[in-house]
Amino acid sequence: MGSIQQRNILNKSYHLIDQSINLISITSFWSDINFPEAFSKTNTLDATFVNNYIRIMQGYPIYDQFRLIDLHGDEILRFERIARDSMAPMETQNKVDREYVNRGLALERGQVYVSPIELNKENGVIEVPHKPVLRGVTQIFDGNDVQVGLAVVNFNMDNIFSFMKTRISEDNFFLLDTDGKIITSNLDYNTLAHQNIMNGTDSMIQKRLELKNLIFKKDTFFMENGSLWTYQNVRTGYEKDVGMNRYAGMAEIVSNNDWAILQEIPPTYINSRLASIRKNLILFNLLTLFVIALIGFGYAMTQKEKQNFVARLKRKNKELTSSQEELHESNRRVERSNQQLQVRNKQLEDFNYVVAHNLKAPVSSMNIIVDLLSKSKDQKTFEELFPKLETISSNIQILTDDVQTYVSILNNRELELENVNLLLKLKDVEKDFVERLLDEKEQNFTIEYRLDEWHAIKCNRFYMRSILHNLLSNALKFRRPDVKSHVIFETAWEDGKKVLYVKDNGLGIDLERHGDNLFKLYKRFHRDVSGKGMGLFIVKSQLEAMNASIAVDSEIGVGTTFKIKFNNS
Repeated sequence: MGSIQQRNILNKSYHLIDQSINLISITSFWSDINFPEAFSKTNTLDATFVNNYIRIMQGYPIYDQFRLIDLHGDEILRFERIARDSMAPMETQNKVDREYVNRGLALERGQVYVSPIELNKENGVIEVPHKPVLRGVTQIFDGNDVQVGLAVVNFNMDNIFSFMKTRISEDNFFLLDTDGKIITSNLDYNTLAHQNIMNGTDSMIQKRLELKNLIFKKDTFFMENGSLWTYQNVRTGYEKDVGMNRYAGMAEIVSNNDWAILQEIPPTYINSRLASIRKNLILFNLLTLFVIALIGFGYAMTQKEKQNFVARLKRKNKELTSSQEELHESNRRVERSNQQLQVRNKQLEDFNYVVAHNLKAPVSSMNIIVDLLSKSKDQKTFEELFPKLETISSNIQILTDDVQTYVSILNNRELELENVNLLLKLKDVEKDFVERLLDEKEQNFTIEYRLDEWHAIKCNRFYMRSILHNLLSNALKFRRPDVKSHVIFETAWEDGKKVLYVKDNGLGIDLERHGDNLFKLYKRFHRDVSGKGMGLFIVKSQLEAMNASIAVDSEIGVGTTFKIKFNNS
């Protein structure tokens, strides 16, 4: 039950995260628009690009409001949804006392502020019927790069909350904010009831969540008050844990949101399930007693054959003993297969995040720009937006090429392994860098081979060449200019396995800061050296495909040592 609940929570969490990402992408669009220097209601309402944008917004019910606010907190433009497929301009208000306006005015250019989820207020009063909203705020500028105000986009959260309240059994759902207050729950039809001081239901439900096991806000399962509870933080940067970055190319986000999902399986449901288990257990015990009775009867009837049975049993034991080593070997093969399967599943999860998330933001931005271009006859708007479209297209092409490289490794399931002479392969790779090594500036770089422990390794020769090429390239690229640089390739044996050390005295890596991301996709650790963060990711993927592993030890200003352990040796 716990694993099913966790998958259900993750599904709800992803929908909430995607909603936030869409809001950020849409809001950041306005920071790149050049507004008129005389920023006023008249020239803003007549702006073609604003009208085109409103027409697009009308087809998406999640958009609730779009506003432009000047530096004094006065709304210059205000559009509200009046029907499912219609938005209209409304009377403007002053929002100088609202938290999201003050936070927006404190932003730096290019940043987007994401507000907490709260009930919408009009003229300082909570709107009735209640409407939960999530706001995105960014600064806007005129053609001289002078800040003229803020763009504010409101998303209506009713539909996403309705989805999150769906049940897979008799479970109870709670979405919590930073302070542990209930944002929404399937136990209460009042969203954000704690913001409505006239509602007393919230305090009763809130008291239900005073749980001893939630002293520390960490992801966990636990039993309390007869219920099974599942607590999961909504981590908007979860994909970074697996080497992906869904925020690539997006605006910098400023927010104090810290959401969490709490799910409860109540005692009534648990007891009903246990009752079925108890019934099955009783039937199983009765069947077991019946089988034991039959065995006892059979044993009594075959007592005369006891000696023959014992003799046969001894022969079987002898056969089992002789095949025990074979069974151990089979178990070892199964264990290796399980390990490879776990690695493959992890690789497939990484691939899923690349396709599902890294493409989502640029495609969403591209759709908006294409819609604006198709509906605008203004040449100036075309000149402003077309270069952005070219940039997004180029980023998608780069991502596609990287995905194809990664897919080629995943699809190469049956690798051809052969004995490869390590020294000959290193000498072959060294030719790739002959011009750099012969260059006058590179005379301070030497390559040393210490291959006395072993000389050949069973591997895929093409993957091995790629791995050695990347490691030698890194040693050259990240050397220190003030010392005589070197890289050492050294073989060793550890626990009966062949090990290859690659040691350099280059710039080194801050492992305390970057250790968790070292072999992840698009991670770079020296901004002054060119690269796109693919090398070590490819090295690790190719080694895992050959049932090998890689570890690193490094110190800033001293150097880096890579340790490759070959499990097939």
